[in-house]
Amino acid sequence: MTATQAPHDPNTTSSTESVKPARRPVVISLMDRNVTILGGQEVRWGRVVQALATPNGRDVTILCTNSLVDSWERGEVGPVGTRLTVFTERGSKLRTWLDAQTFALRRIPRGAIVHLTGPGMLVLPAAILARVFKGCTLLTSLTTSRVLPFRKERFPRKGYWMFRAALAASHLVDALNPHIDVATLIDPAKLSIAPCSFSDPSRYQSSGRKVSRVVFAGHFNWQKGSDLLVGIVREWTVDPDCRLVICGTGSYEPMLRDAAQHRPNVEIKHTWALADVLADATVFLSLQQWDNYPSQSLLEAMLCECCVVATDVGDTHLLVRQPWGVRLRADAHPRSYVDAALRLLSMPSPDRLRAGQAARSFVVRHHTRERYMEYLNALWCSADAVASRTRLVRNGWSSA
Repeated sequence: MTATQAPHDPNTTSSTESVKPARRPVVISLMDRNVTILGGQEVRWGRVVQALATPNGRDVTILCTNSLVDSWERGEVGPVGTRLTVFTERGSKLRTWLDAQTFALRRIPRGAIVHLTGPGMLVLPAAILARVFKGCTLLTSLTTSRVLPFRKERFPRKGYWMFRAALAASHLVDALNPHIDVATLIDPAKLSIAPCSFSDPSRYQSSGRKVSRVVFAGHFNWQKGSDLLVGIVREWTVDPDCRLVICGTGSYEPMLRDAAQHRPNVEIKHTWALADVLADATVFLSLQQWDNYPSQSLLEAMLCECCVVATDVGDTHLLVRQPWGVRLRADAHPRSYVDAALRLLSMPSPDRLRAGQAARSFVVRHHTRERYMEYLNALWCSADAVASRTRLVRNGWSSA
């Protein structure tokens, strides 16, 4: 799309600088209710916040809740090392929701870029009001690979309508998945796909003493593959030297514990130190039902030189490939996943070592903080351009 200028008036000032996008302030919302358990999206944005501690010439305000900051600091992210604008949740959900809107509106300057994130949808109404009354540009980052399934009975309908409202109100939409299913909901011209995600290679490393350990890490819910995981636990080998370690919490925990009750080589644990668990592990299970790309825990396992057994859904093939990965149909029998994990465990040590090193090398090359932050800054420049085009149209220009 190009801008076509109205006929030139010699009595008015005109220059290329008059149409050059201004570097508008950015307000990032990471505000959600009571974030005490970190998922991949919260971890990813925590690392983005750490990256923003280095000045980049852009005025950035980060709105987040005190529960999220606490979870970052005691969890896998650690100290964020930058100034935050922190909102403390109230005693009731309604009071929290109402006060959060006022809190955000007071901190969004006129004409700013309001960047909503997956863990920042609490202030969606405030963001829409800022667009209407403060001339702000609204940008939404989706950190789920699928939106349409939220309409189904087993998911909260409010989740779908919240996403849909954000998509409709946004000038630009940012996603991590090349085949995200929002094409029918928005103008494709405003959709941007990130080239990568990223983690912390210095924090996630192999210990050099790999043992016969297979790890699953994630929330215990349907979307993360917990039905399949329950079946894997029931089919797990009786060999005491082959351990299955399951890290997480969620509604499926009682079923998982029941399935593991008579299996001493299956451990279910709550841990904030996932890096330590993965450092010694040999195989990682990535069982998501929509997409394993780019699962944060999968990236971290690959950085720890783990081989991978994954459900072959969505864009999983972009991360899980030979020699370090095996992809199976999501509806394959749980025994197929057990057998695939055991085959990787039984590989000759030199071959398994090379496969793990290849996994880490792939992430280090392609999923870097520098690459993602370059993309994020380019995204904000695109939002600058959108705001400038809107201003020009109001001043008598037209879009061709």
